[in-house]
Amino acid sequence: MMSPEIRGAWCHTRGAVVCYALLSWLPASAGAQQPAAADAASVVQREAFAERLTALTVWLNAKATASAAGVVAKVDPLLADPVFTNALARRQLIAKVGPDRLTAFAREEQSNRDFLSWLLRHEEAVRLLILGATPLANAQRRDNLWTIDISALEIWNRIFSADPESRAGIYLRLAIATGLSPPGTGNRGAGQAKTPADPVERYLHYKTAHEKKELFPSFDCLSVWEYRQIMASNASNADLAWAREAINTWRPDLRANEQVVNSTSEVWRRFSPFPFEDTFKNVLAGGGKCGPRSSWSVFVCQAFGIPAVGVRQPGHACAAYRAAYPHVEPQPGNVWKVVYGRGWHVSKSCGLSGSDFVAAMEARADATTFSRVEHLHWLASALESDEKATALRARADRIARAALKTATRDARGIGDETPGGKKKEEPWQPVPGVIHVEAEAFDKATGIVIHDCYLGGQQVYSPKYGTGWGTPPRIEYVVDVPTTGTYALGLRAAVVNFEQSVDVAVGAGKPVSIKVPNSRGLWAKTPAIELRLATGQQRVTLTRPASQRGLALRYMEFRLKE
Repeated sequence: MMSPEIRGAWCHTRGAVVCYALLSWLPASAGAQQPAAADAASVVQREAFAERLTALTVWLNAKATASAAGVVAKVDPLLADPVFTNALARRQLIAKVGPDRLTAFAREEQSNRDFLSWLLRHEEAVRLLILGATPLANAQRRDNLWTIDISALEIWNRIFSADPESRAGIYLRLAIATGLSPPGTGNRGAGQAKTPADPVERYLHYKTAHEKKELFPSFDCLSVWEYRQIMASNASNADLAWAREAINTWRPDLRANEQVVNSTSEVWRRFSPFPFEDTFKNVLAGGGKCGPRSSWSVFVCQAFGIPAVGVRQPGHACAAYRAAYPHVEPQPGNVWKVVYGRGWHVSKSCGLSGSDFVAAMEARADATTFSRVEHLHWLASALESDEKATALRARADRIARAALKTATRDARGIGDETPGGKKKEEPWQPVPGVIHVEAEAFDKATGIVIHDCYLGGQQVYSPKYGTGWGTPPRIEYVVDVPTTGTYALGLRAAVVNFEQSVDVAVGAGKPVSIKVPNSRGLWAKTPAIELRLATGQQRVTLTRPASQRGLALRYMEFRLKE
């Protein structure tokens, strides 16, 4: 049913007082001529948003003059007519933002007027905005009483002015999403930035990352609503960039099937002994119970361009993310997966129960049907007749139920299992007096994993473990020593925790400990230790003490001391 304000305007126009602008949109005969989009600049210049809303409402009602049953019967051809649907979408836009707020926005400066003139002519942008802003809850969608805050247009206009490429394609969707859900409006928790990132800088951060192929391939295929669950991240842009580099360096295996969320298991399950200091860089090292682990799950997904949201369960907090590979655990077959929790049956997210959230995601996954249902809701709210509006909403409900009954969970992957953007590293060149040993060139090893390095080649990963968890990691190398002497040994390693170390022994000699400073997941050289090596083949053994966390090893170098 029409809102009281719109009903009053419609009835007043219909009764006697019809402004010249409205008359220009309607033919002299009682026929119904669609108010043209081409005069958008005039509407904005004259600040005639209320008049345009009224005219569109009049025109839509004129197109739906049949009985309730007749309107339902003829709605399919109406919704197949782009002239009709464009008018419907523009009316929805003005109604959702509000004529008064649009007027105030247009008065502020010329760039606002230019932006609104463009928007009212850009049919795809209007639909993307409205569908992206549409709430998840079915009752809210059905009643169509929700609104779009003017701040969304303010932010979008800043991006529109800063980047011409934001006016089409993926960057258009990204710009709209940033306006609707700017940085700092997402999942709140450990590691978040004290001051949210500037929205334009957030948009440019992701655009640049996308152009450099730093994001996962599934990022290309998302809707505005899904982009909102990325752009809203409470992390700083610096932390988002760091997370991508750290995972690529320290745990490149998690890139397969876009499973970076599994890095959450590396968040030490304890109360952090030090403050996070408004950065996610300390969450892995500090650790935490369910709250920080949930925050990390959402953050690391968003860093790679994966939509993610916080999830509440009885006495517990966890997370959910959109999987590009639904066949992976947990909940094989589900596109949206609850991680580090019990499952959707005991979950709440985005104000919905777990089952309602999953249903909402499945409804949005069928973009054509979702758009059709929403167009019916928009039309129902524009009609003066409650009977016709009720009939249209019932039709929308039937379409939505039928779609959910026939929906199949998408088991397709999006993109490649090994995303692009992989860097290249030049092969090591021999240096006099330096013995360079690649980590994977061991003779014997236990308790380690070999990963393909993001820089090319391979690396060794020593997983976290504790006393009694099995055999401590042990790697033995046979090193060809050309010259007897004292060598400074250093490792190129990546860790995310403090107080890490590696014990090194030559032959049957006593082990010597190398301290491994927290590199925050990035490659760094350790402080060197001195070892005496004799000419010929020497067996060098690396072991790790109990209760150490995960360590990635790229290579070790022995440098002959002068």
